[in-house]
This record gives sequence, C-alpha cells and structure tokens, in this order.
Amino acid sequence: MTKEEVAATGTQLLDRGVAILKFLGGAGQTGANMAVIAEAMGLKQSTAHRIVSALERHGLIERERKTRRYRLGLALFALGATAADGTGLRKVARPALMRLSAATGDSVFLMARAGFNTVCVDRQQGTYVIDSLTGHIGGQIPMGVGPASQAILAFLPRAEADIIITTNAPLYDHYSHLSVARVREALAAIRKQGYAVDEGELVAGISAIAVPIRPPKRDAIAALAVNLTSARLAPERLPQLVDMLKREVREIEAYLNPLDEPHFGGVEAPLEGR
Repeated sequence: MTKEEVAATGTQLLDRGVAILKFLGGAGQTGANMAVIAEAMGLKQSTAHRIVSALERHGLIERERKTRRYRLGLALFALGATAADGTGLRKVARPALMRLSAATGDSVFLMARAGFNTVCVDRQQGTYVIDSLTGHIGGQIPMGVGPASQAILAFLPRAEADIIITTNAPLYDHYSHLSVARVREALAAIRKQGYAVDEGELVAGISAIAVPIRPPKRDAIAALAVNLTSARLAPERLPQLVDMLKREVREIEAYLNPLDEPHFGGVEAPLEGR
C-alpha cells in the first residue's frame, strides 16, 4: 500500500469516526447498539466495531453494560466545554443570560456558529419553560434555521453566506415555512434592523428574538436570543426585548478582545445594520 493509500484510509476512518459521533449525538441518552450504528453508517460490523472500540478507548463514547448501547462519553463533553470557553465567549456572556432571564422570565440562549451549523453554547431557563430547536447545550441546528442562526448568517461576508445557504438548502424542507427564498428574505430584513425575529412561524406558538454578537473588525460569531411563547410577545414588548438584547450584546462585544484574529480569513464583515 502506498503512502497516499494509507493517508486516504486514515482520512476515511476519521470521517467515519466523526460520523458515528454525530449519529450518537442525535441518538441522545438512549444511545444505539453496534448493529444499529453499523447499519446507519453503512459499515460492516467488523469495521464499525473497530472504530467504535477506538472511540470508546479514548472516552469519546461509552457503553452501558446492561443494554450494550453506546452513547457520547464525558470526555467529549469536557472537550466541548473547553471549546466553548476557549474564546471566553461563554464566560463573558453568562451574566447577560442570567440578567435577561431574570428580567423577562423567558429562556435565553447563547448560540454560536459551528461550520454550517449553529450550536447552543449556553442557556438560562426562564420561569416559563418551553422547548427549543436545539433542546440542550451542545444541540445544533443548520445555519439559516431560526432567528439566532439567521442573525449570525446575515452578518457574514455575502459569498460565504451564499455557500452556507446553498449547502443547507435541502435541510430547510424539514422545517415549517422555511425555504432558501424565505431565508434570503429574512437576512435582508435582519441587516436593515439589526435583529432577527420569528413570531411563531417556525414552531407554532413559540417566538424568538435574536441579536448578533459582532466584535470589532470581525464577522458575527454568535447571537444572543430570547425564546418565549407567542402569547407573551405583545407588539409593544418586541422593541423592549430588542433594546435589552442589544444592550447586553454591546457589553459582551466590549469584553471580547478586538485584537483576536478574525474567524474567517481576515475578510471584513459587512457594515449593514451596525
């Protein structure tokens, strides 16, 4: 076997290992047994067993003895927590989440970009308990789905945003009232007003408002969002919540180091909506 073939095999195994981790992430606490993993990944049992054993050896997944089902391991959680705190964003934003939740009684989320997805980095449950698309810290949704991800997407370089929308386009069909055209329409409005809002279209009865976090000379890296029942979003309350979110976002942006390298190759963010 040539060096190129060895490298290709190693890359393929890595891709499969990452795919298994993502699959188990979607399986949640119930996990999945070896047969289910192999079938879902389209792998032979022997290949799946080799990859799963390596992931288990490193603590990235764990197996419950009685059910023999695999689920994500605590080592992966530790890595995720380290990643979330790596930029200091989660630590800086935590007081804002607590203040907003206490003042509004609603649930507040810190959402950050992760490639073509948006991940929930932190959340503060309010008095009014409601479900969210991400479900929990670490949960992900495709970029373009929901106000938080759209708030981030609106303030990325246009060419990059187009690539994300085109790539995620097939996924939008899984969400109510969502399409490429609707996403592009929403982004134009967000750039103009500086915030994103969904008044119960994506999930019936649940509304959300999000403001992008845009450190100086950088693209949008995250968004602060409030989720609430649509019944609690009276017309006069929307501007109040937007003002509260923008005030907290300004404080977060002031704390983030403006000398950090831009996340996307030094491309300046668009200036609309500043």
